[in-house]
Amino acid sequence: MTVRLLQITAAGHPDGNRIDLSWAYPPPEQGAPPAGVRVVRGEDTHPVTPEDGHLVAQGIGLVSTSDTRLRGERAYYYTLFPFTGDPPAYQPDPHNQVSALATAPYDLAGLMYGMLPALYQRYDTAGQLRDFLDLPGAELDRLYSLAGTALDLTDLDRVEGSLLPLLAGWIGWRTNHRLPVGAQRGEIRIAPRVYQAIGGMPTLEASVARISGVPAHTKEFVHNVARTNQPERLNLWATVRAGGGTTWTDPELVSVNANYEGRPATVREADGSVSVFYQTQREHGADIWSKRFAGGQWRPSFPVVDRPGTDTNPSATLQGGTLWLFWQSFDGQRWGVWFARRVGDSWRAPERFGEAERRLPAVVADNTGGVWLFWLERTAGAWQLRYKRFTSVTDLNTGAGTAFPLDAGAQPRVEEDLHVLFHPTSPNQRLWLFWSRRDTAAGQTRWSTVYRVKQALDPAATDWSPIRAVPRTGTYHDRQPAALLLPGGDIELFWASTKDGGWSVVRAVLATATNTVGASTRIVTDAFTKRAPLVADIGTGTLVAYRSNRSIRYASQTFGATSSLDHRYAGTSTVDTGATAKRELRGRFEDFQTYTYGTGGRIARDAVGLYLTPRDDVDLAAAIAQLAGALGEFMPVTTRPVFITP
Repeated sequence: MTVRLLQITAAGHPDGNRIDLSWAYPPPEQGAPPAGVRVVRGEDTHPVTPEDGHLVAQGIGLVSTSDTRLRGERAYYYTLFPFTGDPPAYQPDPHNQVSALATAPYDLAGLMYGMLPALYQRYDTAGQLRDFLDLPGAELDRLYSLAGTALDLTDLDRVEGSLLPLLAGWIGWRTNHRLPVGAQRGEIRIAPRVYQAIGGMPTLEASVARISGVPAHTKEFVHNVARTNQPERLNLWATVRAGGGTTWTDPELVSVNANYEGRPATVREADGSVSVFYQTQREHGADIWSKRFAGGQWRPSFPVVDRPGTDTNPSATLQGGTLWLFWQSFDGQRWGVWFARRVGDSWRAPERFGEAERRLPAVVADNTGGVWLFWLERTAGAWQLRYKRFTSVTDLNTGAGTAFPLDAGAQPRVEEDLHVLFHPTSPNQRLWLFWSRRDTAAGQTRWSTVYRVKQALDPAATDWSPIRAVPRTGTYHDRQPAALLLPGGDIELFWASTKDGGWSVVRAVLATATNTVGASTRIVTDAFTKRAPLVADIGTGTLVAYRSNRSIRYASQTFGATSSLDHRYAGTSTVDTGATAKRELRGRFEDFQTYTYGTGGRIARDAVGLYLTPRDDVDLAAAIAQLAGALGEFMPVTTRPVFITP
């Protein structure tokens, strides 16, 4: 319940340094208890609560009071809080506010009296002349005080609140008279920065909240319009699992360098940090870049292979103090495998590995000083897997390598996603080779993940196990495996799968003693695409990096309370009816899917969606009507607002 007082006045007293206030009560209801008023003073805006400011007076039946010992040439702001009972039950009303200017006592009447000839003062025995001069003197004191306050007319902190709309008008700012005086001062102060940022989403979002009082999230629907020439842009993201736990941190953006295909490679450095190598698209082609994860933080990225052409699919390992980096390169006609070495902190110049047409290298170091390299080589018109163990560049370039043996007389069909793991403690499971291949079942072709184990470190020994598949029970895809050795000797396997609708990263434990794979679980459960995982032991836990089209949230540098979601990386892809998580986002602020363009509708290049959050104290329909007439000042002429409510 609110009580609106009547005839509220405030005026500076002619004697100066004082403001007199008066008011009247509305007619009381029959049987109502006696009403009182608490008068509270504010220095630069009206108090909001009974305790917000300096108490001037309080009492039952109080109808006037004087606020004394004030500074001259200053405006003061008063809020009157009606109440009943003891302790007081306040019944505030926003109209119970008033302000006034306190004048200063310059005694201009005394100055004029002193300037008169002494003869006048001698015969003014009763002081009648002096009293007469008090009449114009008091008015002159008031005028002089007003002239003094004119020096503060452009001072946002001191100008009287009723003059703020004039200051706002000078810069074309529309005053919201519903706001407190203090908030109006803040709006004028921030207005130049708002004008500089007109057209930006944070500015629009802040303007909606300022004009309507309704919180809102802002979204540009241009990225929800389907484009046939806009594939998914897969940036590099990462998540961390502490120790041996099961909880993964919220995904963290690692790099926005375009990373359309191929997966990263990782190396655990001698100091415990992790170096990540990944391909990125540049103007002159694809390059290999590197980024280091140390102390829980990502360091700036830098190019390792920066040259014209297509350099992709990196694979790296550490041999003592030498880091070996291999990758595939396309010169416009043929694929080839290249490598570079980092000795200490210096990278040697890239070299080509042989002249044969080769691609898809995978490399790992063993614990006897050797390095194992696997690659696909075109032989007799077909791609076949070969491998070799070497200890130096000379050793690497000697010999043609060993052909991957048949599996019970059948071709192993190594097609994509080579990944090799060295097992240092197992006497008869030294090398684990994982890859992806296409299988046909029920008339459909699907990617499967398979693996094979080599028992000894003799390259010439034909001691490869049969090919085993990671179990798959449906018509979905499994590919891009990455393995991590667990402390007990088993293997934790990560791969990309469409099992839950859309590509996601899953994990399972592969028991090395029985060659059985446990149930798989997703490590990140959002609806975005997640491909090509890499995994690394970071000492204090496990790091998994992957490629994703996840939207990026940006915090406003101008308005700290606002942020925006950048959906540009989602791309346009065919609708997957099995992707339940994506379909459930339809129509929501987080929806990153694309739809057919609709002129004048929500899915259009010129549409900016304002997702309004209802409030009990705000009429949403009235707020939308107010916004429709005011937002034009804060939006480019080429855009239009679309108001979206729950």
